[in-house]
Amino acid sequence: MKTTYVRVLAALHCRAADPAALVGRRVRLYDADALADDFLSASTIAADGTAAFLFDLSAARSLDSLTETKPDLYCVVSREDGSILYRSQVCADVDFMGVDPVSGEQHTTVRIDFHER
Repeated sequence: MKTTYVRVLAALHCRAADPAALVGRRVRLYDADALADDFLSASTIAADGTAAFLFDLSAARSLDSLTETKPDLYCVVSREDGSILYRSQVCADVDFMGVDPVSGEQHTTVRIDFHER
């Protein structure tokens, strides 16, 4: 199976009065699937509320999505006790394999604004 590393540059938008509550926390990126969600990568939230993730696109493939190339991405930030502090809405069908119509280049980095669910 071909290895295709892709990158997500995520901006996490929090409804809380103090969005800085997320800064420095670990955030996990998942692919939402019908049977079980796939863990893709983890990162730390920067001072500007962003996180960068790098993962092999084949990690989004599982028994319920064997040929998936457009994962449905969401982020989760948990407290120390494991309870969820932040969970984003799902960004459906993220296309990492799209080709720029002008340059003909494939872009494997996407920027996503995740909003709290």
